[in-house]
Amino acid sequence: MKTIYSEKNDAIVDITKPPYNADNTGKTDVTEILKRALDDILRPNIEGLEKAKNKLLAMEDKNAKISFEIRKENDVLFVIFPEELQPTKILYFPNGTYLVSDTISYSLENLRNIYNGVSRYEINRQIHFKGESAEGVTIKLKDNCKGFEFGTERPVVSFMQSESSNIAMTNSFEDITIDVGSGNPGAVGLVFFANNTGSVKNVKIKSSDEEKRGYTGLLIKHEIISGCYVKNVEVDGFEYGIRAIPTRNFSVFENIYLKNQKRVGFYIKDMIISIRNLVSDNFANAVFVYGASAHMTLVDSKLYGGNPLDNAVICEAGSCFIRNVDTKGYKSSAIYALSQVCDSDYIEEYVSDSVHTAFDTKKKSEPIMVEETPEIPYSQNIEDWTCVNDFGAVGDGVHDDTTAIQAAMNSGKKYVFFNQGKYLVDDTIVIPETVERVNFMYCNFAAGEDIKLRHDKGVFAVTGNNGTLVMEDVFTWESLYGFFKFIEHRGKRTLVMSDLHTQTAAMYFNTVEGGKVFIENCGCTVGGFGDSPYRQTPAYSFKGQQVWARHINPERSFCEILNDGGSVWIMGFKTENYGTAFKTINGGRTEVLGGTISIGTNQNLPAIVNENSTVSVVASTNGYSMNDIFPIAVEETQGRETRRLMHTEFPLRILRCYKIPLYVGRKS
Repeated sequence: MKTIYSEKNDAIVDITKPPYNADNTGKTDVTEILKRALDDILRPNIEGLEKAKNKLLAMEDKNAKISFEIRKENDVLFVIFPEELQPTKILYFPNGTYLVSDTISYSLENLRNIYNGVSRYEINRQIHFKGESAEGVTIKLKDNCKGFEFGTERPVVSFMQSESSNIAMTNSFEDITIDVGSGNPGAVGLVFFANNTGSVKNVKIKSSDEEKRGYTGLLIKHEIISGCYVKNVEVDGFEYGIRAIPTRNFSVFENIYLKNQKRVGFYIKDMIISIRNLVSDNFANAVFVYGASAHMTLVDSKLYGGNPLDNAVICEAGSCFIRNVDTKGYKSSAIYALSQVCDSDYIEEYVSDSVHTAFDTKKKSEPIMVEETPEIPYSQNIEDWTCVNDFGAVGDGVHDDTTAIQAAMNSGKKYVFFNQGKYLVDDTIVIPETVERVNFMYCNFAAGEDIKLRHDKGVFAVTGNNGTLVMEDVFTWESLYGFFKFIEHRGKRTLVMSDLHTQTAAMYFNTVEGGKVFIENCGCTVGGFGDSPYRQTPAYSFKGQQVWARHINPERSFCEILNDGGSVWIMGFKTENYGTAFKTINGGRTEVLGGTISIGTNQNLPAIVNENSTVSVVASTNGYSMNDIFPIAVEETQGRETRRLMHTEFPLRILRCYKIPLYVGRKS
């Protein structure tokens, strides 16, 4: 992935070049350099926050308020953090070894929002670590490093300095190895945090100690994490391979390899977790679940090695759904609440709580065959790439860049990328079959007055029936809103959507049926709070499509995900606020493997709607007050009869929130 990480792109900060000049030979300590680079990319948040405060204080309308999110209701401004999105910078690490002696994190003391005048949430968003390759880039902790002794639980890299946040969007850590060195038994490889969208991809975390010492490889510990998609991660050594412990919200793990852990491979406490394709080679327990609010989904995994006196999976409290899991070497494959034991080495399907149905049907899940997300390599030929700014795109949020961006798409180049900026668009930009990848480089967009009113428009239209298109890395803020969607799918061409975040706009719909769509770590919020008319637009609308979604975060539309006659598979999700989370109609098939239906509004709206379709859901709800629920968990119609499953029929999680251990409804 070298090509676009060059001087041609102003989003890229090569850490080995001026002004940082970090040594990548492993001979010189680069700790202070990396800290300074992180501070530099986050500092504009503080400047933007001061502007927001001053604007609030200067307003003649004294009804302006400080809130936990920025929005406008009934012409009253609510302020929390900078109104304008800072330009994203990506810290790029060329191959080499980067020697460190302390935690790599930011050190800005005023990186806090103004919720109720109290510095409560950290503004630790848009943090991107990107290596040239996981095999070639190593962040290496010095051996026998002071501060990393046993009991310190000190990270080598951390995305959080405070206790919590709800505004840490689009963070990422990719294509890097972390080595905690030798003689550092208190070391934690990576503490990761993000909200709504965030990812750890293609990462190795290891201990090069002869005894594999270290405390935890990957640690998820802070509230209110809701953006954590972990894919292609290997952890070698440590007391714990992965620990995930916050009560609120969820994380998603796929293609995880754990080995040589001393206590537990994967430790879960209180959290909602979805895991697929976990390979554990451990004498210790592969998975340990603890805490009444914990809810784990574990599928398609292999847990080997094994202690003949112990169990592969232990669920002491909480709930678990396990399917297609093979174990070897352990006393038993799983034990739940120290009483229910799965004796065989293979778990076909196990639900720790009752299975819920509205009509008489088989009480087992309804699996959808999973396809892997296509891996499309980056071209190393610079001639294959072009930048929209070379065609006249300005990116100032004022000039209409529609024509310039369209010219880049029509250039015949395979790969199109964006420089930093806010690009004003007022009509649909058509992506032809000649384009194979669009990398937005986390740029921002603004909607023109015409496109805001168009229900039948997408900002980008994917055309053609052949090949695969990858659309990746966008972070649009509050100037992109309206009835439109970000992506309109006009052909049967396979589409990969990766790391896309639209803060106030719906994400996807299709006008041609029969395509394949792969979604990884994508989030959108539709219309904001209150009764905005834009919330009529579903966050995602799939008609006759095949969809595989890994970590999806749609929020605040009246219908978050609509499946009209298609096949939709979802592993890990968060919906939020008002609307129905999943609506399946016209004989569609939907399978949901874990996630959270969050902050319901206690209204007469069902969380799940099944209209003459086949739906299988494992999920939990989450809230912060007794009224943050969906009283109607499921509304199912088969033929002409409609039945409901109420929240009181399901096991409690926290407050009045509940778990859906497994709901199944099949088309009759």
